Formats: sequence, structure tokens, C-alpha cells
Amino acid sequence: MKILYVITSTETGGAEKALAELVLYMCQANTVKVISLKPLGAVGRALQQKGIEVESLEMKWYSLRIIQRLAARIKAFHPDIMHAMLYRAIEYTRVACAGTHIPLLTTPHFDLSKKSFALRWTDRILKDLDTLTVAESFTTARYLVEHQNYQKEKVYLLPNGADPRVFFPDEKARNLMRKTYGFAPNQPIFISVARLAPVKDPLTLLQAFRNLLRTVPSARLIYVGEGKERNALEQYIASTHMQKEVFLPGEQAHINDWLNMADVFVLSSVEESLPLALLEALRVGLPCVVSQVGDMPLWVEHGQNGFVFYPQDITLLSCLLTELAQSAELRRKMGARSLELTARMTDTSPQYQHLYQQIKDKSFHVKTQQ
Repeated sequence: MKILYVITSTETGGAEKALAELVLYMCQANTVKVISLKPLGAVGRALQQKGIEVESLEMKWYSLRIIQRLAARIKAFHPDIMHAMLYRAIEYTRVACAGTHIPLLTTPHFDLSKKSFALRWTDRILKDLDTLTVAESFTTARYLVEHQNYQKEKVYLLPNGADPRVFFPDEKARNLMRKTYGFAPNQPIFISVARLAPVKDPLTLLQAFRNLLRTVPSARLIYVGEGKERNALEQYIASTHMQKEVFLPGEQAHINDWLNMADVFVLSSVEESLPLALLEALRVGLPCVVSQVGDMPLWVEHGQNGFVFYPQDITLLSCLLTELAQSAELRRKMGARSLELTARMTDTSPQYQHLYQQIKDKSFHVKTQQ
């Protein structure tokens, strides 16, 4: 089976990581190709190094010419299945493959409710060109049906997951990482893994962590990720004299090791669907403190395996972080509960293989999901 994936960008992010995992699984039994609208990023280059055909259309601004170039690539590759991810790639692919009769799957990987009226209106107009929309979260599926007028029969819920072969508790990695970076064995360490972008709202986390330090000065915060907010965050860290307490190591390859070094995972986003970073932290067995957006509250039971707070509520977040910093026993109990909850996760890649085959054979019928 020939599968063509189209994505807006291959920079490091949750959707891009999900694509990479899916492609590396699918290439074992299928012919796959990835097209990135924007110039190749770290994920795209990594896939190329593993022998995957990845092409960039070098989009630097939105242009109808990109749709024409994409249509030409579709015609040349002639896939059995097309799968588009992220908003711009979805809209461009819908137009580019119109009339080809090639089955098209779309996966948003974003919160459409936060987009402009024009983008939501365009989505409503073009949505019927999809063969199937695969929603990565319950929040996304519900919004598409209730607000974008998607047919229930054409929305299939297949939540994100984290590979237990890659993400798991590792005491050896914890000890080695702490020794390498100079942290004491029992020093409370908080970690966030996300882009340094406004939508992730890292500043709220830094402000809350600053309040925490007044009570627990030994605490440390590691924010793994890269993005356009780095300069602003570094300036804030310097102005508040937290250079020794807050670390911005940039993008890192072995996230499992970094998660194992930490005691608590935190995500202060103002918009989310179902972030992979949260699921990875749960696999490692970390208590999780997350904002009340997207599907995150479905995975973090308030007071059981972590805490949930309202977006941008610095005061509440400070209190929750302080409570966890002061009690190793609470962190242990909540971490154990996180591991229990991972039993709900499924390996999505084999399910996609089965889904693609059914759609290719025209034997797939969506059952209405609650």
C-alpha cells in the first residue's frame, strides 16, 4: 500500500512526533512518503536519516502555487491513501486532491475553537472532501461534530498514545542524569516539555515557580523545548535572578531520561488537544500538573495523579506546585496512580494500519462513538 503523508511543518512538536512514530511503523510493510509544506525541520531530517522519503515544498507564505505543486506531487506518487495533519496541510491537501478519488484522512492535532472565524468557516466548507477525520482527542471530536457540523459517521476517535518501549520508569537514568547535571538525589525537580511558544504559556509556569521558590528554595525547573519565546523567557529569568533555579536546555533527543530525572511534570498551555508530552510523563510515572484545556483533565485526576488548574491562574498553580514540592510521599502516591492510568493507552500505529487497509478496501464503516 502506498501512503502519502502531508503535514504543515516537520519542526519538533507533538503532531510532528506523532507523524514520525506512525511513519516509522508504516514503512515496515508499506511504501510511504512525507511532504512538508514548510522547510524541513528536525523531525523531517531525522526521518530522512532513517531512509524515509521526505520532501519540502518550501512554503514561506501562503500561496495557491503551493496547492498546485502539492497536486503535482500527489499525481506523481499516486498513493492509495492520503493522510494530512495540521490545519494548513489539511486545507491545502483537501483542495489539491479534489477529484482524484484518492481516500483522504485528516487529523487536526490542534484546537480549532481557538482559530479565527475565517479559518473555521473555510474548514466547514471543505470538510466534506475528507473520507474520514481521525480525531486525536475527545475534545477535538466533539468540537468538530457540535460546532463544525461534521457528520458523526465521518469522525473516528483514535487518541494519542505513548510507546511503553520508549517511555518507562528508569531509576538508573534518573540517578545518572541527576549526577550529570549536579542535582541532589532528593532535590524536587519540576519539568515541562513543550515548545517555547505563547500557546504553551511558559511565562505563567515561570511566574508560579518563582512564587514556589520562596517556600522551597531548593526546587528546580527544567523546561525542555525550543521556540520564539526563548529570548523573552531568558530575560524574565535574568530579571528575577532565577538563573540557578531554571534551566532551558533546548530540544533534547532522549526525553525519557529527562522525564525520569524529574519529580513532577507541568504543562501550563492555554490551548491543547491531547499532548504527547503529558502521555509520556504518565508512562514514566510522574505526578502531572496541567491546565484545564483539551483532554488533559481526562488523564489527570485532580488530587489523584496530579492537579488541574485554570489556565493562567498563577496563584493556584503556585500553591499546587508548592504542595508537591513539600511532600515526597504525595509525589510517590500520585506517580503510582499515573502508571495505573497508562493501562488505558493503546498503541495507535497498528490501528492506523488496519484503518488504512479497510478504507483502501472500502470495507470501513464508522460506528458512532460516544
